[in-house]
Amino acid sequence: MKIKRKSFSLIFCILRLLPDIFRRSHTLNMNPFLMKSLSTAFIVSIFLLTMSVQSLPAQDTGSGLDFLNIGPSSSILSLGEGTSAVPTGSSSFYMNPALLSYELESGLDVNYTLWISNVQSQFVAVHGKKNRFTFGAGVYSTRSDDFEARNQPGPPSGSFSISYLAVSGGLSYKLGPVSLGATAHYLREEIFQLRANGYAINLGSAVRFLNERVTLGLSLNNVGEMEELDIEETPLPSVLKAGLSARMIEFVTPGENDFPVLMTLFTDWTTPLNNYSTGDFAAENSNDGYLTFGTIADLAGIFEFRGAYKFGPTERPFSTGLGISVEPLTFNYAFVPFSTGYGSAHSFGIQYTF
Repeated sequence: MKIKRKSFSLIFCILRLLPDIFRRSHTLNMNPFLMKSLSTAFIVSIFLLTMSVQSLPAQDTGSGLDFLNIGPSSSILSLGEGTSAVPTGSSSFYMNPALLSYELESGLDVNYTLWISNVQSQFVAVHGKKNRFTFGAGVYSTRSDDFEARNQPGPPSGSFSISYLAVSGGLSYKLGPVSLGATAHYLREEIFQLRANGYAINLGSAVRFLNERVTLGLSLNNVGEMEELDIEETPLPSVLKAGLSARMIEFVTPGENDFPVLMTLFTDWTTPLNNYSTGDFAAENSNDGYLTFGTIADLAGIFEFRGAYKFGPTERPFSTGLGISVEPLTFNYAFVPFSTGYGSAHSFGIQYTF
């Protein structure tokens, strides 16, 4: 197949950054042998992702499984899905499974999203930690009802639904600042009386440095296949994602009461790896990659304001959201307007840490 050269250019750019990353880590008096092992592990993970990209088959038809690239949780949606280097709790293994290792506690994540055209999505996931391993599992479903069925011109003979389901399990392993992860999805699609099953795999890697203030992430998502749905199988929307996040600004507001503020900046590059028409209502060039920039403002660990903007072929370039933490609960909300006038998406979520 024809793989876009920019996918490999992005990988090479990350490889060029690694020597400086680990040289800086060396100044923090980390064990040289450990750092050499970690750098080898991270480079090997990038090599494996690259080999996986080369083995992907070409596709020329539209994908009905685009929900796999739509953030399942409110926190991911509010960040424009630019989260290959931003941990988001239990939902992390949908975008980059390696990020599960950077969660400090075990947790539960429950979400409901009202998409445009009355499409509804539900998502629930849980993750737990044991030594160097972090395990995650989740269920993500989306459904749209009341499609009119006709066997011939005239009044409808009835109605039917379209639904998609992903039942997933993820695992990550952390060694020093480096984390590697994988997620396996069982997929099911139902359209009218037609049904098909399939699978998809996500592979991810991440590394933290500069006192864990900077995170690099790389993931290969939605590689797999589906059974035939009537005549042919539905192609999967495989993507390569790479991102960077940095806790850049930290200060305390003046006054009698300390009010710490932490600003995190992030950027994420997403490249589709097969030719399909996305469900993002993009008019043209929908197979081009896109760049996401965003920020997270954490106010005293209680309020978290989030926002992101996508540059590329998308009709939902802007997203924003809010998180309110009352330990052990966090209440999340995301707002995603469509520039085409189709409406806006609203997502609500609750996270519980234990």
